[in-house]
Amino acid sequence: MFIFKFIRYLIEMQFLLFFYVFCKLLGIDQSSKSIGFIAEKIGPFLGISKRADKNLKKALQSLNFNERKKIITKMWNNLGRTSAEFFNIKTLIKNQNRIKIKGIEIIDKYKDKGVIYVSGHLANWEIIPIAIMNKDKKVAAVFRESNNFLFNNWMIKQRKLITENQFPKGISGTKEILNFLKNNGSVAMLVDQKLSNGVKAKFFNMNAMTASVPATLALKYGYPVVPLNVRRIKNVNFEIEFFPKIEITESGNLEEDILNFTNKINKFLEEKIIEKPEEWFWLHNRWDKRFN
Repeated sequence: MFIFKFIRYLIEMQFLLFFYVFCKLLGIDQSSKSIGFIAEKIGPFLGISKRADKNLKKALQSLNFNERKKIITKMWNNLGRTSAEFFNIKTLIKNQNRIKIKGIEIIDKYKDKGVIYVSGHLANWEIIPIAIMNKDKKVAAVFRESNNFLFNNWMIKQRKLITENQFPKGISGTKEILNFLKNNGSVAMLVDQKLSNGVKAKFFNMNAMTASVPATLALKYGYPVVPLNVRRIKNVNFEIEFFPKIEITESGNLEEDILNFTNKINKFLEEKIIEKPEEWFWLHNRWDKRFN
């Protein structure tokens, strides 16, 4: 079995390298446009798009079939664009005029303090650390290792072009996050994907296992948790908006407070997804059947 899995991983790696070279040759604008176009023409016909439609039915029940189909098509366009832009990330780092920042005073407020920034897989989520570092703030990103071990080193190397500080999800990563925060660093976390652990919070009125790390670090150590949103304005131009920190009235029951805090984060994400549903990653298996 291992040999077949290895061959599959090898083929995937070859495809990734071809894709990388293709995007680099075209440059960020043309590759974003081209891959977005290809993705929106092919993606809706892939089997995984059935999951996106199923998720949309659950989360946004008022949508009809044609409205869901339109969102899924645009979602694929955004995913294609995001992939191409990731391989040309140096261009976005060098040309930060492509990234408009709103709520910059919030970054300034926590410039000399450890802070946790939370968001979801919206628009081009990879650019979040760029906006934070734009204010001379050291930032770390949290990543999930790929199932394809051949990808991992390459992907980490690519992400380190954005920020050298890359922490894996899990217990070891949490320890690194805490140490980084203690040294007045900031950590960017995407908290909209299903976990095997965490806390069973509400997301679009359904139970969803959600990362409890932001809430736990805020309530136990006092680190502010600042939500942010990424929007694609047009083509390869973005807006990142920072919002006031998440706050709750603490009850004295830590477990209950962590749940309430996490629900507030999820509510923020819901609102931003509803604003531009075509820019969220609807392909993810977000809701566990066991809890709904």
